[in-house]
Amino acid sequence: MDMVDVAFSLRGGSIPADHGWQLFQLLAERLDWLAVEPSAGVHPIRGSRAVAGEIYLGARARLMLRLPRERAEQSFALSGARFDLGNGVEVGSAHLRPLFAHGTLYSQFVTTGTSDEAEFHRGVSTELQSGGIGCKIICGKSRRAQTQGGEIAGFSLMLHELSPEHSLGMQAAGLGAGRKLGCGIFVPHKSAAAVGA
Repeated sequence: MDMVDVAFSLRGGSIPADHGWQLFQLLAERLDWLAVEPSAGVHPIRGSRAVAGEIYLGARARLMLRLPRERAEQSFALSGARFDLGNGVEVGSAHLRPLFAHGTLYSQFVTTGTSDEAEFHRGVSTELQSGGIGCKIICGKSRRAQTQGGEIAGFSLMLHELSPEHSLGMQAAGLGAGRKLGCGIFVPHKSAAAVGA
């Protein structure tokens, strides 16, 4: 499937660090197809740590959606929206970012339904093998997030020594559950050394 990232500029102060569920709800109110589009994903918003439990949105903060190319233009309807997230955020203009093959990929939060690292590693290995993906795996920090159905747990995850084909496949498909909550979405990373970050 031909997937792209759609990046929107953001203006605002601080937002909750654990914002995945609330952000998805706000987006789904504006994009009535988002909840039912199986391949759609919502990147976690990145920012600098402010006080405990919050992140500060700097000038480079972006709202990013990973979408099938045919949905990209429909998502532009978010431009100009104002969301009641944290102190309030305003969504700016959109830019398309094509995916590109990179040998090392990183996801901030992958969840497979367990908080046990050994079991998580086995689950990830099984999912990769079933998809025919060959690579090395490095588990990072444990993660937790709240959703309407309760808490979900997982780990940050690095995949490295990926072939170009497998790299693009992982970016398109993701890994584990919670793709619309910011989980299991992979981005290129310079090195496997910073998985714990």
